[in-house]
Amino acid sequence: MIVNELINTNVFTINSDATVKEAAARMAQHEVGSLIVMEGNKPVGIVTERDLISKVLALSKGADVTKIKIVMSKPLICGDPNMDLTEAARFMLNREIKKLPIVKNGLLMGILTLTDLLAARPDMYDIFEKEAKGKLPKRFMKRLAKRYYKT
Repeated sequence: MIVNELINTNVFTINSDATVKEAAARMAQHEVGSLIVMEGNKPVGIVTERDLISKVLALSKGADVTKIKIVMSKPLICGDPNMDLTEAARFMLNREIKKLPIVKNGLLMGILTLTDLLAARPDMYDIFEKEAKGKLPKRFMKRLAKRYYKT
C-alpha cells in the first residue's frame, strides 16, 4: 500500500500572515490540531496546538498580533504520494513528526498522520514501538498502544 491510498485530502491550511488567534479559531472551527501554513499555493510550514501553547501562550505573546510565520514549525518536512507506508512510517519516526504533509510538484496533495497510518495498518505497531523510543511523547505512544496494540 502506498501513501496516496491513505492520505486525508481534506487538509486545513492558513496563510503565513494570519495571526495566531485566527489559527486557533480555525483549528477550533474544524476540530483539528494542526494547520498547514501556506504562502500562495506553496506549503511552507505547519502550526500545531503545541506550537500555540509553547511559543505563544507560555511566553505571553499576543495571539491577536503574533503572525503564524513567527511560530510555525519550518522547514516543512514533506512526503511523496508514492512512498510505501512502511517507508513513510520510518521517515516520520526518524524525524520525530506525527503529521506528514504529502506534496507533489510543490502542491499540497494531503496529509498522513501516524494515527491514521496505524488505524489502517495496526500490524505496524511493532515498527512504531521499536523505532519511536524517545522520539515521540510517551503519552502519545501509550495512547497508540492502548488503541492499536494487539497481543
